[in-house]
Amino acid sequence: MVGEPSTRTAGALSPSLHRGNVVLITGGGTGIGRATALEFARCGADIVVAGRRAEPLKDTVAEIEAMGARALAVPTDIRDEEQVAEMVTQTLDRFGRIDVLVNNAGGQFSAPAEDISLKGFRAVHRLAVDGSWAVTREVAVRAMIPQRSGVIFFMAFSPRRGIASFVHATSARAALENLASGLSLEWSKYRIRTICIAPGTIATAGMDANYAEDARAQWAAAVPLGRLGTAEDISPTIAFLASPASSYITGTTVVIDGGADAWGNAQPAPQLKDDE
Repeated sequence: MVGEPSTRTAGALSPSLHRGNVVLITGGGTGIGRATALEFARCGADIVVAGRRAEPLKDTVAEIEAMGARALAVPTDIRDEEQVAEMVTQTLDRFGRIDVLVNNAGGQFSAPAEDISLKGFRAVHRLAVDGSWAVTREVAVRAMIPQRSGVIFFMAFSPRRGIASFVHATSARAALENLASGLSLEWSKYRIRTICIAPGTIATAGMDANYAEDARAQWAAAVPLGRLGTAEDISPTIAFLASPASSYITGTTVVIDGGADAWGNAQPAPQLKDDE
């Protein structure tokens, strides 16, 4: 059951749910970003996908256009303010507005805390926190605040109590949870909603390539539902939360993890080190 795909029915949401909306997704070429782009496209939205690598973006756009929907790929490094501004300019030039922003871009590496240099720590935060803020502010100031509407998503992690060997990444994602909460207090007056999504361990091609089957099985065993998540477990929830049916939801974190956060780490505590 490790990484078993979601059993939900494709197209469970209405094909007109987001008709007329424009959705901008960073990190939209692979994984959760790609699945979210496809989900919104199935719901009738116009899609803009951004990311550092052009080829996956083109593939996502081609799949969306094959559905008969409209899409635009904008290769962008969100750590570069000028590229962020150009991404928003291209989006507004093509579609005229931005209704939903999904801050999905991010990156991290596994390392013991004592081996994470200041440079490595800053690199993760610069992408996850600084980059997400650069995109969020640009979209809000140029599109959502003037149009007095919008939904902004940030991506966190589950379990939310910290993950060993990822203290740099979990601290960055915790900042995004707080950012979503704080912005809801300031931007609700503009009818902008801000929500954080906290996925659990998601099965990806990269996971299959870099981790052995026994490691993946161990992670799955810590999930009450008995399997790892898939990108398609996350994307319909984002599409639903961006819809009018969720118009009273803002400033909170939605956990999508098969019960892992509720269960806890479910691992033996590390052994104490003897003095050397």
